[in-house]
Amino acid sequence: MGHHRLNNAGNRLCCSKNFLCLSPPRIAAIPKIVAGFLLLIISGPSIAESGVDQLCEPDPRWVGVEVTQADFQLSPKSDGPVDIHVGLFVNELREIDAMADTFRFLGTVTATWCDPRLAFDPKEEGSETLAYHGLAAEEKTKSLWTVQGFPINQVGAVASTQRVLRQRFDGRISATLNFDTKLAADYDLRRFPFDKQTLTLGMESFAWDASQLVMIANHGTTGFSNDFIMPEWDIVDVFAETMITDVARSEEPFSRLLLSIVIERKSGFYLWKVLLPLLIIVALSWSVFWMKDEKFAVRVRTSATGILTIVAYQFMAAKDLPRVAYLTLIDKIMVASFILLAITVVQSLIVSRCSDPEVGRRIDRNARWIFPLAYVGIILLVVAATMI
Repeated sequence: MGHHRLNNAGNRLCCSKNFLCLSPPRIAAIPKIVAGFLLLIISGPSIAESGVDQLCEPDPRWVGVEVTQADFQLSPKSDGPVDIHVGLFVNELREIDAMADTFRFLGTVTATWCDPRLAFDPKEEGSETLAYHGLAAEEKTKSLWTVQGFPINQVGAVASTQRVLRQRFDGRISATLNFDTKLAADYDLRRFPFDKQTLTLGMESFAWDASQLVMIANHGTTGFSNDFIMPEWDIVDVFAETMITDVARSEEPFSRLLLSIVIERKSGFYLWKVLLPLLIIVALSWSVFWMKDEKFAVRVRTSATGILTIVAYQFMAAKDLPRVAYLTLIDKIMVASFILLAITVVQSLIVSRCSDPEVGRRIDRNARWIFPLAYVGIILLVVAATMI
């Protein structure tokens, strides 16, 4: 499912299945308006596309009543909560930062609900659906009853870009908004650098509790764009679920929609530039097992070089990670490599202290296969224990 940016002009379009109606002063602007009309059709998810195209039923409280602007401060439904069908579409993810526990979300939210007070005669308007975009949509929204939703895990300001509002003849409203914000995240780095993360965006109403408003996940307008590529991550899945939850600001529970974005790290950088050189360095340290009658200082110099190199790699791998209390997978591999190199030093000390040179040579011959097998076995065990 792709996404297209919307025109930010402040015109109102009257769109129906068969024709486009324009007021006489706007005849000269026909090319621009037609282009905007086509862009609205292509870009924003329409009411029918969102899977909530059933007709809105009249509410007894508003039948035969002249609705004033003050009435829009009240819920459009007199009995029970208003059903809000919400879809969240991921246009782009940026600044995925495990150090700060944040990420930047650029996406589209679409909310659809019934407000019988906004029903109109399509014959009088010349259209079954009125569409507003840009400034016109923003002004129209100010006069309506709205969800008043907000991202519960935002850590920065929400910047809105394009806005589209559709009003159907029976009072069904479909509001679409492109927005950009920074959100808090909870990263689990135990499997780093072969890890998956679940980024979340929680959305709920600030004003209306669960007795007045219930959010329903609209899977027809929930997903992610294939038009952007992240150099370090792949999007695996995007799904939405709803729940009723307690909040600190009210004694009443609120309805919440939770969008989960599952991403998987592209581990090639760490595989080829950290782990592979690390394995080669450890393997090179085993060359001491082929040194005949060398002094301890010569043998230990080779192992010490490997130990110092591993310490340097630890600093390089840790600079992009928070100071977590647990060991990541790459930490465990480095610790195992460090310990094995330390044992290599101990082995060299034992060989150098042997009074019988033949015994030392026998120890070296056994170490030539024991150390590689032990290292491979430890690495496989660490990876299996961490990844399972």
